[in-house]
This record gives sequence, structure tokens and C-alpha cells, in this order.
Amino acid sequence: MNLGKKDCNMELILYKKDGGEILNLKKKIKGMTDEEKRQFVKRTVSVGMVSVIVGLIYNLKIWGIVICFLFTMSVVPFYYRINLKKIHYKKKFESVILYIEQMLYSFKKRPKIREALIDATKTCDSIVKEIIEEIIVNIDSKMADRIYEESLKIIEEEYPCKRLSSMHNFMKKIESQGGECGFYIDVLMQDVKAWNDRTNLFMGEVDRIKRNVLISIGATLITCAVMTHIVPADYTYSDNVVYQISTIVMLMIMEVIYLVVASKLNYDWINEENSMTPERIDRYYSIVLEEKHDAMDYGIPSHLNWVKRSNYKTAKKKIEKEVRKQFPEWLRDVAINLQTETVQSAIENSFNEAPYVMKEPIRRMMLDFEDYPIGIEPYDRFLMYFDVPEMKSSMKMLYSISELGKEEADVQIGSVIDRNILLENQAEAIKNKDKIGAFSFLSAVPMIVGVNKIMIDMVLMIIVFTSAIGNVLSQ
Repeated sequence: MNLGKKDCNMELILYKKDGGEILNLKKKIKGMTDEEKRQFVKRTVSVGMVSVIVGLIYNLKIWGIVICFLFTMSVVPFYYRINLKKIHYKKKFESVILYIEQMLYSFKKRPKIREALIDATKTCDSIVKEIIEEIIVNIDSKMADRIYEESLKIIEEEYPCKRLSSMHNFMKKIESQGGECGFYIDVLMQDVKAWNDRTNLFMGEVDRIKRNVLISIGATLITCAVMTHIVPADYTYSDNVVYQISTIVMLMIMEVIYLVVASKLNYDWINEENSMTPERIDRYYSIVLEEKHDAMDYGIPSHLNWVKRSNYKTAKKKIEKEVRKQFPEWLRDVAINLQTETVQSAIENSFNEAPYVMKEPIRRMMLDFEDYPIGIEPYDRFLMYFDVPEMKSSMKMLYSISELGKEEADVQIGSVIDRNILLENQAEAIKNKDKIGAFSFLSAVPMIVGVNKIMIDMVLMIIVFTSAIGNVLSQ
């Protein structure tokens, strides 16, 4: 993604971080050019005029139109901020993809980190290019013993992406220890491509939910407006203060609904946060491990009362779901590290960087390595209290690698990678479902609001109609 000079300068102004948060709207607007400020004012006025037109369509009084206009003007800056963050997150993702791909291509051609960084400056956008140039200056300064680790942290902190960190760790090991890396570079490229494809599909799914909510809001507003205008002029109720207030409230709620949806579905695509806190994971593990005695029995222990059975069932289900989401990420790093390490060393050295839900199984496996240094038992007992056969199968494949020669091991590693990509697709689907599952029903919320508004209007119409009939009879 190549940006023009003007766009890059704007991005530096708009997206510079301050204490982990994007700078506030005032600073963003201050950083705009005169033309961009005019465009922002023009869009803001256009949105305000739309709110006035909607107010006229709904027969709102002047005070009602003014309230709707002022409320709309108050939420426009939030919409603008959300849109800026959306653009920023998408550019971050594209920048990371471009950087990783270029680094891998260059490192495969010549396994030197500095040369790969120089090549990356030729293709990356200006912001990433500035960061890379700073890294190169730090490397050339030779001011630290662990120069690569200290220097590469600059871009890792700016772009907190696990795949980027994994790539850097792999490159540092190859440069310091040597070895053939072409096969593993291909593995990383394949993984990045799959990640890029999955994320783009998820972006489309998020946009679809936003679009459905927007369509639902539009259809509801049209329905309520038609309901107002099909009533004969003699029985109109739009002058009633209840109608005025209910209409204003409905329009405000519609704006808030879309604001909430747009805000909550505005994801940082490179920052993969764990869905469960370490405290919850520890609590669930303690429940399962405390009650489980038979290593090969995946059912609910029969000695538990109904309360403990329920807690056990919930804890086991939660852990299994979290393991399915995080296991592929851990296995990918282990498989990549097999270039320079044995299977046992790769597993043991993965502990510090492993997802939190994987730390307990890895810790138990490391203890088993002490009792069974050359046996299959540590691999067979991995996650033994949980019903996750696909993960256990992958662990047995790792054991096979430790027993094979170099060429056969490479073939087996390829099988592990292929299997892991399948697991990653499944894990990503679970993560994405968790992220947007709560928002899928929001397209029905505007309709619910609209139904309540129509009910209020119908009551008002009945009151007006009854009053009119009463007047006729009295005459």
C-alpha cells in the first residue's frame, strides 16, 4: 500500500498514539488541511440538513426539529472519530501484511535481518518506512548486546501483532544459529496469506452486519413515516405532544443504535485479544483438575452432586472452546521453531510466549518430559482431561517428528502445518463468531423500536378518532 505524501502526513497527524489512545477529535481536526476542514464541515452540515428534512417528514414542530438537529450535530463527531479509527485499523492491517511479506521474501533470498529491513523500506508505506529506518539506525549503532531484539521491539510495540513477533523471533534464531530456512519461510508465507484471507472475509461480515442494521433503521423510519401520513387530515394526531416526544425519542434511539454498532464492530485487526482473562482460565482449570481423576474418561465424574456437575461441565466446555481458539497459534510457533530446535526444546521454549490457556498443559507436559524423556507419554497425556481429539492427534504427529530422520521429519512437519491451517480456520471462525455473535440480532432492535412507536401512534389515532366521533354525536 503506497500512500501519497499528503496522505502519509495526514496519517501521522491523525493516528499518532497518545498513551495508547488515538488523539482526540479536536487535535485531529486541527491537523487537517483547509480543504479537509471544508469537507468535514460540508458533511456535517449535510447530515444536519438530513435530520431537519426527517423532522419535517414526521411533522415535528420547530422545537422538535431543533432538538433533533442539535442531537445529530452532537453525535456527528463520534461518527467521524469511528470512521477515522476504522480507516486507521485497516491501514495498520495492510501495512503489517505488506511488511511481513516483504521481510519474508527478502529473508528467504538472503537470511540477514538488516538487508531484509532495507528491502522493506522500498515497498512499505511512509509510516512503516520511518519506523524501519529508525530500527536500521539502532542496529548500525551497536549500542546493545541484544541489538536485534532491542531494535525490532520498536515496530512490535507500534504494531502489536503476534505473527509479526513470531517472524522476528524466527529470523533472529536463523541469523544467530544458521540453518536452512526456505521451507519454514514458505510456511510463514502460507500462514500470512491464510490470515489475510480470513481477516478480509471477516471484514466483509462486519460490514454486512452494519449494513443490515442501517437497512433495518431505514425501513423502520419509512414505515413509521408512512403510518403518520396515511391518516386523514381530520384525524391527524401529529400535533399531540406525546407524538412529538415519542418521535424525537425514536429518532435519537436510531442514531444511538447505529453509533453503538459502528463503535463496537470497529476492530483493531492485528491485535488478537484473548476472550477470557487469566483469572477465569485459572478458575476453570482448578474446577476441572480438582474433580477429574480418570485420565481417559472425558465424561462428567459420577461422584459429583448436581451443583458441582454443572460447574464442572461449564468449566470444561469453556476451557475446550478457548483451547480450540488458541492451540493453532501455539502449534504454529512450535512448528516454526523446529528449524533450530528439537521437538522437546521447541515445546519447552514456547512456554513464555504461549497463550495463557496453553500454559497449564505445557507446564504439565514439561513435568512429564522429566519422567518420560523419550516416550510418547507426554504427548499422549497432553490435554488428557479434555475432549479435543484433533489437538491430541497433532501432538502425536509432533512425537513422530522427534523419532524421524531429517527428510522424513520435514514431510511430517509439512503435514502438521497443513493440519494447523485447518485448525486455524476453525479457531478463527470461533473467534469471529464470539466477536459478532452478540451483534447479529441488532438488526431487529430498530424494528422493535418502530413497533413500539407505531403502537403509540395507533393509541393516539384511536383517541383522536374517538374524540371526533364523540363531537359528532354530541352535535
